[in-house]
Amino acid sequence: MHFKILLTTHSTAFMTSGGGESELVQVAELLNDAGVQADIYGIRSRPLRFYDAVMHFSVHADGEAIIREIVHHGKELFLWPNVWWLSPPDAAEIDRIEAMARRADRLLFKSVTELDHFNAYIAVDLGKCVVVGSGISDRFLLPADKDLLPTVCDVADYVLCLGLIEPVKNQLELIRALNRLEVNGLMAGGFRDEEYYKQCIREAHRGIHFLPFIQPCSALLRSALENALVVAEPSFDPPGRSCLEGAFMKKPLVMVDGEWQREHFDDDVWYTASTGASDIGPAIQAALSDKDRDEKIESNYERVYARHSSSTVATDLIKHLIDAGLTNY
Repeated sequence: MHFKILLTTHSTAFMTSGGGESELVQVAELLNDAGVQADIYGIRSRPLRFYDAVMHFSVHADGEAIIREIVHHGKELFLWPNVWWLSPPDAAEIDRIEAMARRADRLLFKSVTELDHFNAYIAVDLGKCVVVGSGISDRFLLPADKDLLPTVCDVADYVLCLGLIEPVKNQLELIRALNRLEVNGLMAGGFRDEEYYKQCIREAHRGIHFLPFIQPCSALLRSALENALVVAEPSFDPPGRSCLEGAFMKKPLVMVDGEWQREHFDDDVWYTASTGASDIGPAIQAALSDKDRDEKIESNYERVYARHSSSTVATDLIKHLIDAGLTNY
């Protein structure tokens, strides 16, 4: 008998789809490829009673009704908090999230750094917490169509930044750095903050282009990565999946230094000294000219692939399902 799992998130998640929503879709894909029936909640999913357990992505308040239903039906709940606070949450938010965490049978984190960050604010039973790395699709290992991106965007020799355009992702300072360097850029993703987005467009030089949301794992996304000189995400929060995908495609990565970054990439990427344009620029130049560039890129690929290949992560996830006593794999 195969294990059957339902993947859910809060009700407003896809109003502005970002990295967390992409994570849900790709976890479903890697579990299905590994022989687990993993459905995403929606019109095509089955009634809750059909599933052995539920994975819920996010501790957003809009998801509380779904969690109540899961617990009411006696289903095992695997909770992915998917949060990174830049300032401490208030007392009411802490109480609400702690109550949600108590209802979960397992709490899943994509890194030790993320678990430590969560536990610094939220009191949780560490015995319920497990770390499972982000699974990156094997499609990023396939040859990419370099000719695809030029059919939708007339840009070449560019620095690529993936993700929603919003202040926490710091695209404006990246744009200012590219302006100073006179280097082309491609900002690929929709926006969460319209005023910030408009300011980015106003300040960008003519060689910096903007594309709306690109489908995760798509041929267009892989073409954008393949054509990029550098992948840069000098954000205030950990950069996440886009940099892992860049590592899979053997691209030099530029990011702000931090514990999450060191956990995933060690010394094999190019760190900015700050989130300001005056420090981002030199890091980009170093990523383009470092004499050890090729060795760093290859070492980064090997490190990231060993931890984040879809088969490795699927095996890890299934192990935790077995540990929960939910399946006879």
